[in-house]
Amino acid sequence: MIHSLIDAENTLASPVCALAGRAAQRLALTILWHPQPQRIGDQFIAAPGSGDMEVNRFAPLFCGPEASAAPLGHRRIARDSLRLRRHRDHGVSLLLPQSRMRVELNGAMLAGAGTRCTAEQVDTGLVIGLGGVVLLCVHWMDRLPQHSAIASVHGVSSAAIRVRELIRQVSATDLPVLLLGEAGSGKELAAQAIHQASARGHGPMATVNMATLGETQAVADLFGAQTGAFARAGGGTLFLDKIGTAPRAVQAMLLRVLQTGEYRPPGARVKEAARARLIGASDHDLQHGGFHQGLLRRLEALVVHLPPLRERRCDIGVLALHFMQAWSARTGSAAELPLAFISQLCNYDWPGNVRQLGSVVQRALSAAQAGEPLAFDALVPGVAAGVASRPARVRLGKVSGQAVLDALEANGWLIRNAALALGVSRPSMYKLIEAHPAIRQVDAIAPAEIEAALAASGGDAGRCAAALKTPSEALRRYLRRRAAGKVL
Repeated sequence: MIHSLIDAENTLASPVCALAGRAAQRLALTILWHPQPQRIGDQFIAAPGSGDMEVNRFAPLFCGPEASAAPLGHRRIARDSLRLRRHRDHGVSLLLPQSRMRVELNGAMLAGAGTRCTAEQVDTGLVIGLGGVVLLCVHWMDRLPQHSAIASVHGVSSAAIRVRELIRQVSATDLPVLLLGEAGSGKELAAQAIHQASARGHGPMATVNMATLGETQAVADLFGAQTGAFARAGGGTLFLDKIGTAPRAVQAMLLRVLQTGEYRPPGARVKEAARARLIGASDHDLQHGGFHQGLLRRLEALVVHLPPLRERRCDIGVLALHFMQAWSARTGSAAELPLAFISQLCNYDWPGNVRQLGSVVQRALSAAQAGEPLAFDALVPGVAAGVASRPARVRLGKVSGQAVLDALEANGWLIRNAALALGVSRPSMYKLIEAHPAIRQVDAIAPAEIEAALAASGGDAGRCAAALKTPSEALRRYLRRRAAGKVL
């Protein structure tokens, strides 16, 4: 029997409405990325039956569980509103503002009056870029955000809230738990959270990956007299990852342990008490494929489903920031990635889920630190085969002069990053720069003006490039030539 884990009297987040389906869900905006990192994850949730949602520099007010409400606030966000209109079929229209602010949808620049998205598209999360500085996710919420003590499960989506809610509830029992979710979705983290939040949290937690063990080794590793997992776990928790791959004979032995609370170590005459709580995890359906159905009935007393990352796109910004902060703490270096790359992170469907996202973020930070180009296709295997949702290439005639300036300013006047933000090739970006009257070539700027700007920028070449309105790469080459005495 699968126990109901939703306790309406004692939950961290109560359902917004008892009705089922999209009609019960509220349209929400989550800040995926913002120049102020503390704003990432802040949300605005529309009231039921409200009219158009207007997004501009001063509205709406976004807030988090522990933060006061504040607007987006950045000067590059227009005062005129981008309007989001929910239709009766639960599709959403994006009505563009009467301003020059660059607006992107899922990585592609929007033009004209606006566009309409289906309810199914909103289900997957819409990624909106504003002014080259902020990324928002449009999605549904079926519960209100609240602070949670389950800090290891990061995210602000309804799915993340629900998982933390279930972890808190199952941790209050001693029944076996079955964690189900795709590879990389965080099953081991969930098991650790259940253990730490339970009364057994001060005891040990033993982990065994069943996919790596044959029958003989599995018996020894699980039931050994002193070194077996049950002995190591003691009165704590035993986590069996990929339990669906356990040999059939071992499955029968695990069932007997759950039935009797005892096991016999190999070669021993006396049985030992199994005091550990059992948590199993699988990334595939255990109803089929020959898994012992008696053991399944015991394990599924409590079931927690870990959603794939593509179903909680609004959490990608929070997760990426978490991985960046962890990398910075480990290396002692500042963690910075261009907005165009963050946009690609947010628009990708992540078949490897949270684990893959973390790996890609860390590799990207290492590449950026080494001065290597951030090629999303190279960092994420399979993208070239069309797996990723990437910005479509934009025709040069559709790129305004203001959009070129915005992209350069938002990306530190780096041509490579600005081209990625605009969705154009680097040769096309050079053409746009050459044709722009406000962008200056470094060789046409007087050396005295460069020296004055560099001094005013404290020697920071990036700030100097922005002040001079010249590409950063060319300025850095000029400064290297000057240092080598090759500039008169």
